[in-house]
Amino acid sequence: MSPSVAVVASLNVDHIVQAPRIPEPGETLLGFSTSRELGGKGGNQAVAAARLGASVAVLGCVGQDEDGDEYLEALLAEGIDVTHVRRSASPTGRAAITVDAEGVNSIVVVAGANADIPAAAAETAISDLPGLRVVVGQLEAAVEATERAFTAARARGVLTVLNTAPVDDVAARLLPLSDVVVSNEIEFRQLTGEDPFDGARRGSAGLFAAGCRWVIVTLGAAGCVVLDAASATQVPAVAVRAVDTTAAGDSFVGALAARLAEMPGEPTTADVVAACGFAAKVAAVVVTRPGAHPSLPTLAEVLDA
Repeated sequence: MSPSVAVVASLNVDHIVQAPRIPEPGETLLGFSTSRELGGKGGNQAVAAARLGASVAVLGCVGQDEDGDEYLEALLAEGIDVTHVRRSASPTGRAAITVDAEGVNSIVVVAGANADIPAAAAETAISDLPGLRVVVGQLEAAVEATERAFTAARARGVLTVLNTAPVDDVAARLLPLSDVVVSNEIEFRQLTGEDPFDGARRGSAGLFAAGCRWVIVTLGAAGCVVLDAASATQVPAVAVRAVDTTAAGDSFVGALAARLAEMPGEPTTADVVAACGFAAKVAAVVVTRPGAHPSLPTLAEVLDA
């Protein structure tokens, strides 16, 4: 089956520490446990979309190391097309994650091979993949590769979804090429200088002026707000007790892409709102489970929740 969703993906190995709280600068804490799992925003988004039934291709780069071997095997096991994942002399990307007793996390990412995604190859892949409906990017992967992929997608009339994480100055290069922008409340403040609770409309105005069509601000337990140039719609979260918020935002983006890829024709704001309602249900399942890939549910698990 030809992929309907392509993700320009960061592919990381996560090293996770459970602790009573996020440490202050200069502070040492005693933690509860450690674990090692596959993650990375792009990898999480791709796996989330695939488990929800989308046909997915990943455009990325891993090292010529055991971590890279493991990641490719894991993607193949999910039925994901890895034809466009390259191997690099740089090590596979890594992330250090601290998760507190309330499930809140703090993450530091070292890009490694994620910075080596060939831009020309990303553009060619997006131009050549038949049946493509949605292209997803984030700011953990090589920005030039994402930029070229989004340019090729726009030329084909394929929907582009940008997750502005982690926020960086390079985001401005991608905004004119992004149909949908997804930010959490911290990223929205960093990107626009506005508070998402009382300044979402003001902050989004600049994003619309740059060329975006929809802005989605995820607000944790407060759900999310979907904005277009004329309206703002609140989408509630599903109330659950969070264990670990790692991959919650990524699962939301992956679910959003999977649902938008299913919709015939050009999406409307109502379609985007409906897709966010589904994505909120997916994220609610994810936060009740620890880890990144292990927490991502199948469609059946979401429907049964």
